Amino acid sequence: MELNELVHEREWRLCRGPQDATTDQLLEAFTHFCANYWFIKHPERGRILFEMREAQQETVRAWLENRYSVVLKARQIGFSTLAAAYAFWLVFFQSDRFVIMLSRTEREAMKLLQKSKYGYRWLPGWMRERGPRLLTDHQLKMVFDNESAIESLPSSNDPARGESVYLVIVDEMAFLPNPDEAWASIEPIADVGGRVICLSTANGSGNFFHKLWVGSQTGTNLFRGIFWAWDAGDRNQDWYEVKRKSLPDWQLHQEYPRSPEEAFIKSGNPVFDLDVINGLMPEEPEVGLLKIDATSGECSFQQYSDGPLRIWEFPEHEAVYAIGADVAEGLSHGDYSSAHVINAKTGLVVAHWHGRIEPDLFGEMLAELGWMYHSALVGVENNNHGLTTLKALQRYGYKNIYRQRRLAQARPVPTEILGWRTTASSKPLMIDELAAAIRQDDLDICCEHTIGELRTFVRKENGKMSGSPHDDRVISLAIANQMLKFVWLPEYYIGEVIPRNTLAWWEQFIIQDKPPKNQPIGAYNVRHGAGITR
Repeated sequence: MELNELVHEREWRLCRGPQDATTDQLLEAFTHFCANYWFIKHPERGRILFEMREAQQETVRAWLENRYSVVLKARQIGFSTLAAAYAFWLVFFQSDRFVIMLSRTEREAMKLLQKSKYGYRWLPGWMRERGPRLLTDHQLKMVFDNESAIESLPSSNDPARGESVYLVIVDEMAFLPNPDEAWASIEPIADVGGRVICLSTANGSGNFFHKLWVGSQTGTNLFRGIFWAWDAGDRNQDWYEVKRKSLPDWQLHQEYPRSPEEAFIKSGNPVFDLDVINGLMPEEPEVGLLKIDATSGECSFQQYSDGPLRIWEFPEHEAVYAIGADVAEGLSHGDYSSAHVINAKTGLVVAHWHGRIEPDLFGEMLAELGWMYHSALVGVENNNHGLTTLKALQRYGYKNIYRQRRLAQARPVPTEILGWRTTASSKPLMIDELAAAIRQDDLDICCEHTIGELRTFVRKENGKMSGSPHDDRVISLAIANQMLKFVWLPEYYIGEVIPRNTLAWWEQFIIQDKPPKNQPIGAYNVRHGAGITR
């Protein structure tokens, strides 16, 4: 063997590390590979060798020692670059290793894999010849003939589709449109021996990434948590002062935090006052579902640990109630439908329903919930699938349904159009009024999940507002708060409540010539997914 070949073989083994290597030996091998052979594209200096900083070396050590890692970091301190280099090193120097990288969009997935491709392109020729041959090279995948591969995917893809995955890297997890569903697809991989690395800057508190981080700090999950502040890169205090003067506080704390608390609590451009939201005190509810007696037709609450209905206060005799509802498509993998019930006299949010359900069954459930709470005024968002819910609510025999009002007139009057319409002009108004009600202590919110969504409801750069990742609870609560304006009006105020299935209750249908919905044979069987049993 010639001298050059001996030198090259020695370098190859230094980059790979010995068989059955310790963590220190593997870290030394990866560091040697990056410092001598792995080029990255620096925004100012162009192509340079990747010399890892101390923070990056400590992070790789954690990745080697732990199957589950979550990295909370400042922006642009080189950790996506580190992850791309680490993924390549794993598959290039070892056989039978399949690494998946998940990003927010396909474009970002392509950019992440491009970092690995760039480094591979500038490896010395002898190393590329000594290493495995690249079989597949396209925008989202690199496959080598040692049975190892890197695939970069948008988060909407399901990586757990029967493949034997060694490692999943989730980039900017807090900004994924579906982090809980992404984790549901990742978890089976980890469960059979795979490894998971989650990296992200913060995006407010209360979301999936925040809960993952909190679990890593409290020991309630298996993740090792690592935080790196803005100064983990090559920046100094003068640089930070310039950023502090040029960025709004929420963006400074999100992009360049000094501590985990600052990253989560002050980031995300929140719409609601976080000091007020953090002052809300969650209380444990009664959890269950509504059950209809097949003989009497009476609806009652049944405790069930996984039920979609949470109750903090059962109906009081003289109380008046309002319900707000946000309707989703009803798909098993889609958004959630949500409803809040508010005591109009006290402002207490007395009940909350949340789950996946077909829009028509949601209408029937709202009717039962409304009857339970003294024929409460029900406001349903009529955008898209809400129309199906409203028609079902009406067919089911429920009368006290909010109707749109002509707001342009001096004295707004109700129209024949059922439901609350959320538009570009009405949404900011109802959100602002919800924020004012919470700030002025007009509403008493005990639901920890609703409080979590209020924390992560943010105003984006284009001025639009949305949750991260969900906001269905915020919308249904905002609609319920709007219903408080109308619940005392003559056309909605019920007054004395007539108990269901009494003679007086049936008489109202005879007088109005509006019989209740016909019940086909078998209608009292269990209806799955509705949160109601018969």
